[in-house]
Amino acid sequence: MQYIFNVHEGIYEYIKLGRNYPFTPPPTKRCHNAKCNKLVSFRKHGFYERYYYSKEYKGKIVIRRYICPLCGCTISYIPNFCLPGFINAVNHIFEYIYNLFYRKGSINSVINQLNLKKQRTVFKENSILLQKKIH
Repeated sequence: MQYIFNVHEGIYEYIKLGRNYPFTPPPTKRCHNAKCNKLVSFRKHGFYERYYYSKEYKGKIVIRRYICPLCGCTISYIPNFCLPGFINAVNHIFEYIYNLFYRKGSINSVINQLNLKKQRTVFKENSILLQKKIH
């Protein structure tokens, strides 16, 4: 189960602090497991990393996990700039949808065009990083 929490400080601060970010305290709520369904105080259960892709940041971010002490089911707290089940940022997804409905040409041409923009951006970023390492 995934819950979304607000990151008031912004994405840069969240990424910079990583595991040291002041995450919300473990919740006291009903366990989502149908066999358990008891009111419990979830305990901290470590972290996992997931990919996040946006204009601001491209890479892995840290996600906090909590566990039910009775049945062992886990929940994750995802920052509000992420969408469960998606790597891309919300604005990227809306850009795809917008271009899909207001496209000129086929759906494949729109996807290729948007992916080409991203590839150019990543290529430029990588070439800049390589130049910095060489010099």
